[in-house]
Amino acid sequence: MAPAVEVRRSGDLLSAAGRLLTGRGSALALAILAISAGVLTYAWFGGILPRAFNTRAWLTVLLVADLLLVAALLVVLTVRIVQLVLERRRGAAGSRLHVRLVLVCGLFATVPTLMVAIIFSLLALNLSDYVVKPSQAAFESARAIGEPVRRAREREILNDIGQIAVALQGLGIEAVRDSEATSRLLGQLMEGRPVLEVVVVDADRGVVARATALGSTPLEQPVPAAQFLWQAVNQALPVEIPGGTGGAYFLLQLFVAEPLFLVTGHAIDLRLADYIRSIDLAGRFYVEIEQGLRRNQLVVFGLLGMIALLMLLAAVWLAILFASRMTEPIGELMAAAEKMRGGDFAVRVEEGPPNDELGRLSRSFNRMAGQIEQQRRDLVDANAELDTRRRLTDAVLAGVSAGVLSVDAEGRVARANESALALLSLPEDGVIGRRLVELLPQLASLLAQALERPDRAAQAQVEFAQRGAARTLMVRIARPADGTVVVTFDDVTDLMSAQRMAAWGDVARRIAHEIKNPLTPIQLSAERLRRRYLKQIVDDPETFQICTDTIIRQVGDIGRMVDEFSSFARMPRPTLAPEDARELCQQALFLQRNGTPGIAYRGVLPDGPVTLRCDRRQIGQVLTNILKNAAEAIEGRDAAGAPPGEISLTLQSGADGVAIVVEDNGKGLPVEGRERLTEPYMTTRTKGTGLGLAIVKKIMEDHGGRLDLGDREGGGARIGLLFPPEAATQAEQRHLASARGAGND
Repeated sequence: MAPAVEVRRSGDLLSAAGRLLTGRGSALALAILAISAGVLTYAWFGGILPRAFNTRAWLTVLLVADLLLVAALLVVLTVRIVQLVLERRRGAAGSRLHVRLVLVCGLFATVPTLMVAIIFSLLALNLSDYVVKPSQAAFESARAIGEPVRRAREREILNDIGQIAVALQGLGIEAVRDSEATSRLLGQLMEGRPVLEVVVVDADRGVVARATALGSTPLEQPVPAAQFLWQAVNQALPVEIPGGTGGAYFLLQLFVAEPLFLVTGHAIDLRLADYIRSIDLAGRFYVEIEQGLRRNQLVVFGLLGMIALLMLLAAVWLAILFASRMTEPIGELMAAAEKMRGGDFAVRVEEGPPNDELGRLSRSFNRMAGQIEQQRRDLVDANAELDTRRRLTDAVLAGVSAGVLSVDAEGRVARANESALALLSLPEDGVIGRRLVELLPQLASLLAQALERPDRAAQAQVEFAQRGAARTLMVRIARPADGTVVVTFDDVTDLMSAQRMAAWGDVARRIAHEIKNPLTPIQLSAERLRRRYLKQIVDDPETFQICTDTIIRQVGDIGRMVDEFSSFARMPRPTLAPEDARELCQQALFLQRNGTPGIAYRGVLPDGPVTLRCDRRQIGQVLTNILKNAAEAIEGRDAAGAPPGEISLTLQSGADGVAIVVEDNGKGLPVEGRERLTEPYMTTRTKGTGLGLAIVKKIMEDHGGRLDLGDREGGGARIGLLFPPEAATQAEQRHLASARGAGND
């Protein structure tokens, strides 16, 4: 709301400023002044005005007036354009029509101005081509004639310097330092060459050797300045130095390791040099003339652009005024329609003259607004009743534990209660709008059955995967008379598991009662037969021994199985007391190491005790079952190429409670039906009873904990025993209290 309020306030202020600056009289006066000033400025440049006005002073007055009018038009147009933009943001009418009219009028004003500017520019450019460029071309031709001569002389000079330097470098450093011999050699090298003077200088000691041509004036200072010596050291080509008369002098380093330099003076044609120099000066002069002409052209172009801008702004301003007169009635109608869209159905507009088309449109709008206002009252009353019913329905759906989905005629979910979102483990935006068969493909056949027979509800149990675990849903699909589909489903996974657990508990009690009683007589009879008649059998005593041992062993296996069923059926309630979980883990690992020495057991235990409120015997039974299952999983894998068996037990304690994790590299847990491994008689081993994990789960539930079945990274199983935080917290408090009591005693 705050940005809208600020925009509305800004629009009101700009509207007031616009009305002050853009009144009908002032607006027309400003436009007429702008057009008049532009025409007078054009007339001054065209020489149309009387001679008394063709002065710099009048030009200055006109230009100042043009600038002031341009600034005034820019301010007024800016205010008006900003006002239009704000009205556009608020949805005001007429802004598009304003823009169109402004563009049309601006186009009509811009095209003639651009044509005049283009023609003037072409004339100015052609003037430059006809006056300046021919003269410049002549000087360029003269320069092109003298340039090859100058370059040829430069090549001769460089060739002479190179030959003299090579001859001196061939002597060596010590020979060059011999002044007399070097001077004679320099004189010989000058013969046949247009060389005025050759000097070998040492940067530290001065002149080493020197030879001067007859009639030449020797250098007054043969040792060049330090800056030229440094330049010669840093480049391989000769460096031109000043100081000579009647020729050009160059400097070159002879040896890299020594500060010996060669200074040569060469004769040049002074008239040719003066000729080339005068050509260069004349060329630069005409370049300066051309640049000055361009600057004047830019000034004139700028003035013409300012005048064109003035005319353009005046035309745009007139277009805005004209558009405002045309769009005000339409804007009022659109503003009223916008208010109706916002909920103000009592709005009406001024109808205007009866014979005017806009007046007729206004009267039709007022009649339509009255009808809509009455219909809205009826709709509000009906909506209130529907809203009351909807709130009642939402309250009912929120209070039921079953998930409820409402599906429209296109098969998309239109509504879902909190229970449905929780069962599907999806956010509301991940359910609403999706097709039911995409969300729950398992319901495709059941949905088709419900659509075929709309008079009867379709019902079935459906398996549904939730967070990697299979859940059983009791789904019921009904199709009311309005064409929608209502899907209700309950999670009966825990109910079915509890029913199976109860049934197996009853079976276990019957097995313990009916089977265990005759086992002892059978075992005693087999042992008596072996003791009494083994010595009397002569024909085949080995077979008799094997048979009796088999009976005794199988009776023992059946007895142990019955004991497990009996233990499962009569699982006592845990006796909770503070125990050291670390000690329980160490004892379980010790027993399993002795029982299966072929497997490596590794315990990751904290250094200090971890107090846990639990039943010591039952938790010991849980750890024994888990470690025993891990060992059997390792023994039951394919032995070919399998790594050595390894079982790790990790004990962790934190704010989330106590966690005991057992990992093995055995054959792992099955992917399908994994959640049913904790039910009685569900096992993947041929000799298993399927009661181990069922007993473990029941003990963990009695302790308020949780049993997690997962996969180990790299293969194998991962079993987690998770105890709630209150188990560790209460036990720790009780342990500390008992420790303080013992200290006081």
